[in-house]
Amino acid sequence: MTEKKFLSCVLTEGILLTALGIAMLMLPKLTSITFGMMICLAFIIYGGFKAINAFMTRHYTRHFVLNIILGLILIGLGLFLFTAPMFNLVIITSVIGVYFLMESISTCAFSIQNRKTLYFWWADIPIAVMQFLLGLIIIVGLPSTALWVVGILAGINFLITGMIMISMFIATKYTYNI
Repeated sequence: MTEKKFLSCVLTEGILLTALGIAMLMLPKLTSITFGMMICLAFIIYGGFKAINAFMTRHYTRHFVLNIILGLILIGLGLFLFTAPMFNLVIITSVIGVYFLMESISTCAFSIQNRKTLYFWWADIPIAVMQFLLGLIIIVGLPSTALWVVGILAGINFLITGMIMISMFIATKYTYNI
């Protein structure tokens, strides 16, 4: 692949991610529900694979029945969550909220612990506070936050990643005159 083709692939991916990010931010509920359904589908597919694989390899494994049961549980969980999408989104959003709370504690502890080593160690404290507040808003706002959190976070991620890829394309193209 030539450098021009590679750069055009980077630009195309950047434009696609930026457009998808904007669409996700415009339709956060649809994005969140779709994401929840994809997780359900993943549980169902993986559970089916696990059960079938355990049955097919039953002569080589000792406790294949446990893997079959686990596969059936995953299928059942996927089907249950598929029929209860709001419950699915509340679970996913709860995990995200708890993640932000735990990350804020970790960030704050890291900064304080390394204050003698790191210059500007205090710069992490506002970030930790924002992470904590975001986690708190997500958790306290349940179940209504479940409708937009996943869509907004995924949209922001896609948008920023796409803009960075476009920026890398532009910087590379004009730096090296490709």
